[in-house]
Amino acid sequence: MAFNVDTPFSVMADWSWNEVCKYAREAAVFLDDYAAESLHWHGGCVLLYRAGAKSVKELSSFESGNPKDRRCLLVIGKPVDELAVAIVRDVLNNSNFRYCRFVAGCGFESYNVEQLENELCKIISAKYEDGTVDVMDIPISLTCLSPTLFLVPHLQNIPLLIEPIENNYEVHVSKIAATLNNIFNHLNVKHDLYAVGPLSEAVSHHFSKIQKTSNTESSRLNVILIDRIVDMYAVTDFASSCPLDKMNMLLPRFPKTCSDIAVMTEPLLEDLKYESINEQLQVPMCLAPTLKPTPVVEWLLTKTEKNVLASIRTTLTEKCSGPIKKTISRITPQLLENLLDDEKFDSKESIDLKQQVLCICAALKSTNLSRIELAQNIGKLLLQNISMESDTDILIQVSQLFKTRKDRKLTIEILLCILVQLYSVVDEDFVMSEEHQIDLENIVGEAFFEDLEYLPDYIINDLIGVNFSTLLACQQAAEKFLFILKQIKSSRQHFIQYRRLFLRENPYVPAVYSSFVKQLMDDVCSPMRPNLSVLNTKSDGITDFIKLGFNKIINTVNKHPLDCDHLIVFVIGGISGHEVHSICEATKNCGIRVSVGSTRLLSPYEALHTLFKQV
Repeated sequence: MAFNVDTPFSVMADWSWNEVCKYAREAAVFLDDYAAESLHWHGGCVLLYRAGAKSVKELSSFESGNPKDRRCLLVIGKPVDELAVAIVRDVLNNSNFRYCRFVAGCGFESYNVEQLENELCKIISAKYEDGTVDVMDIPISLTCLSPTLFLVPHLQNIPLLIEPIENNYEVHVSKIAATLNNIFNHLNVKHDLYAVGPLSEAVSHHFSKIQKTSNTESSRLNVILIDRIVDMYAVTDFASSCPLDKMNMLLPRFPKTCSDIAVMTEPLLEDLKYESINEQLQVPMCLAPTLKPTPVVEWLLTKTEKNVLASIRTTLTEKCSGPIKKTISRITPQLLENLLDDEKFDSKESIDLKQQVLCICAALKSTNLSRIELAQNIGKLLLQNISMESDTDILIQVSQLFKTRKDRKLTIEILLCILVQLYSVVDEDFVMSEEHQIDLENIVGEAFFEDLEYLPDYIINDLIGVNFSTLLACQQAAEKFLFILKQIKSSRQHFIQYRRLFLRENPYVPAVYSSFVKQLMDDVCSPMRPNLSVLNTKSDGITDFIKLGFNKIINTVNKHPLDCDHLIVFVIGGISGHEVHSICEATKNCGIRVSVGSTRLLSPYEALHTLFKQV
């Protein structure tokens, strides 16, 4: 299939997995975690079994095929590097495969097709003279949650506060650039990258070195890369209006994914009357559909909670077999669960809808709901206090929250998220007393020590230190955290247009959070086409560079992100559902197709965790 600028990424991903399945017949299939996550949203393991796969296993040095297996299918969901090849070598050495198919799902980072084929052929040929190895580049690295949103799971662990002087900086930059390059190569389009933030600029610069010149002149795809760190409020805000964000706060992640949630991982439906494994349908209670896409995830991204519940009730009542009360004042989780008791929802055709609705019900019945609502109210109150220029005691208020956390039933984790919100929403002009910051640091350190046994593992492992449990270690951890907060506060100091992330029209109107991406996309889509100094771009090549220079000389209009057929807004470091909705709203009348991409979905707790990864 020839992809082009009009090809939706969901179509591209579905086609790619169907293509992979052509090579699954009579094969032992091995997937890395990133390929498995993409498959999770595009058909699941059932897709491979129905194509004739003998087994589906994790791609690991500790796995091997059955002694009688002669065919294998190896699928990598990230750019192929030395570590991936080392694991593949172990799998082949541990097995007796004669025929090997290798799918590079995101191109190559430190290998090419010929190198890899030669290396794997040596292993196969040592066992069978007529053994063969085929290496294919099929784009399965994208995970599409809806027609609008796609994620790239293998980039989910990109640190948010990475410094250019660090040894692993170039590694992360090259991985992101290689991923984008692979997407563009399959789409065969001309493109421009616009960067917001130092990491995005580094990616854009590296990308300009490795990109291939496109032969297509008629279509163009532009990408706006945005560093996550420029707006941490969007992913630590407990008051998000997006229902998907609420579910991410209240329910655990589906194991080894950064995109789905799970109420339980046991099969919701397992029909034992089918003897063959490829006829079985096992559906855990999560959001990813198994048989065919439903509109539920798109509703969770674009509608309010009230409208989502109304849409679900309408859909369920249309499918029910018995009489249903037409009007009802309030739609509750219990009402939806009662509707799902209808026998029609036990069929395979309805199981995807059933599992998604049950996930929504579980979130709405969560015991943590009241705690989240309290965190929402505290966040709103602090935002109002921040917006009052005369209020210089904001840190005293936060310190008091730490002191009274047990009475309020607030966790350290929630309070750290609230602190990140506070430092994210203001700019360098907002003065915070050094004395108050030192007092806060001491209080946070004491809180760490007092609640040590209740702290999440990531705070202990990545911030405090797994081998340290002293008050001194906790105070040092608090010092590191305050240093991170100051970095967050200064992250937008060069963006004159977007230094504050809240709006207050007059003293009689409450302050309202206005996300960085909303402000930016409103300006990008403005008919006035204002000068956007925040966007840095690299040209396609020397020809475009000369044209751009000539345009400046004769004072014509410079390049603009909307001068294309398809615009991608890609946030490096994770995204919230609220931001996806903001981007869609801002661009709905821009006249071109817009997609939203990121490295992962983030809940407030996960956003907090990503800040500690490089400490």
